[in-house]
Amino acid sequence: MSKKKKIQEVIINQKAAKWCFDKGYKIYPKAVEYKETKYKQKIATKFKLVVEFGSEKKMGEKEYTQKEWSIAIWSVYNYLYNKHSGSKD
Repeated sequence: MSKKKKIQEVIINQKAAKWCFDKGYKIYPKAVEYKETKYKQKIATKFKLVVEFGSEKKMGEKEYTQKEWSIAIWSVYNYLYNKHSGSKD
C-alpha cells in the first residue's frame, strides 16, 4: 500500500500581492538555521518571515522549512490585503 502525500492548499492571490507591492510592503524569508554538507557548504534549513514596511521591519516567531516559507508568504499577502485594503476578495 502506498503512502498518501499530504497536500497543502495555497491561495495565490496576485491582486493581494500587487496591492502589497504598491503600498510598499516587502515580505521575504530569512534563514535562521543551517546544516553543513560534506563539502563544508552551509544550507539553510529553517526560515522566519520578515515583513518590511518603510523603515520598519518585523520578524515572525514561527519557523518554516524550505517547502513551507513560500506558502506562508502568500498567506501574509492575503492577510495584509484583507485587513488594510477595505476589499474582501
